[in-house]
Amino acid sequence: MGTALPARILIVRLGALGDVVNALALANALKLARPDVHIGWACHGLALPLVTDHPSIARVHVWRRGSGPAGWIEVLREIRAERYDVALDLQRLTKSALLTRLSGATRCIGFDRKRAKEGSWIWSRERVSAASFERPMAEQALDFARYMGIEAPVVELDLPRHSEAEAWAENWLGKHRAAPILLNLGATKPANRWPAAHWGLLARRLGEWGPNPIVLTGGPDDRLVASVASKAAAAPILDLVGETSLVQLIALQRRAALVISCDTGPMHTAAAVGAPVLALFGAADERRTGPYGQIQYVQRTRPDCAPCGKRACPLPRHACMLDLTVEAVYEAAVRRLGATQRR
Repeated sequence: MGTALPARILIVRLGALGDVVNALALANALKLARPDVHIGWACHGLALPLVTDHPSIARVHVWRRGSGPAGWIEVLREIRAERYDVALDLQRLTKSALLTRLSGATRCIGFDRKRAKEGSWIWSRERVSAASFERPMAEQALDFARYMGIEAPVVELDLPRHSEAEAWAENWLGKHRAAPILLNLGATKPANRWPAAHWGLLARRLGEWGPNPIVLTGGPDDRLVASVASKAAAAPILDLVGETSLVQLIALQRRAALVISCDTGPMHTAAAVGAPVLALFGAADERRTGPYGQIQYVQRTRPDCAPCGKRACPLPRHACMLDLTVEAVYEAAVRRLGATQRR
């Protein structure tokens, strides 16, 4: 265990979006403990907007998916040229562990065997001992800070502001004259998704409740879900699914009255920028991956099999999400908005 914080530190946390958001707690803790520290970050291209121009991060190394051996060699050469003192593997996979081990850093630190995946712990020269798994991922990232001698680090999450995206969101808000309620439709894992028609019925109820514009958000892969939701709503709602960049979505989340989302990257970005969040959970464990600082606003049912953490539900009926009713989510949303009566 080190006692003096090194001058040059590499964090390897390639993706996914929510994991990168939570790992930023470590970068912020390191920067607070040593303001002159040079922090590099290795990531995939999708996460680039979360770390580019971040006040705690001096250098970003992008390992582009699909770039093959040439891409691997390119990013590794770039990393080795930075001469990092310490490399930290927060990804816990073989590819991240190898990148950490071959980074040229004198010290290569990863999670221990209990928290590692794919045998990645083998490649670490030093290992952070496992504590409880039932803690938020942002707090687990701070285990590295404690291991490196930082006493009582605290979670601080923030995301860079991009001027063009902020201007776009301000212009959008000016046109619609009220803070939006954002319904984020997608989730990378099928087991985390709420039915498309449920989103539409929820949008209709919320549209009847108050003056806030109801806005569907999501990526290009969520357009079919948005189409089904819009038909089920049978009422005016705004569809931005596939129409915003990640930084535009984050800028709009900063101005939202409420963000309703399943366990997915945009839920974590919303929590990181301080937006009120209502999170819909089924297969995932909210103690680990819930919206940081807002875990009390997780809405879920609790069948005997949940949380299972599976990517897709193996049962004939996906009870944990199907039994999460529109009425229950609507009532939780109204409470979250702080309303006392319906319009």
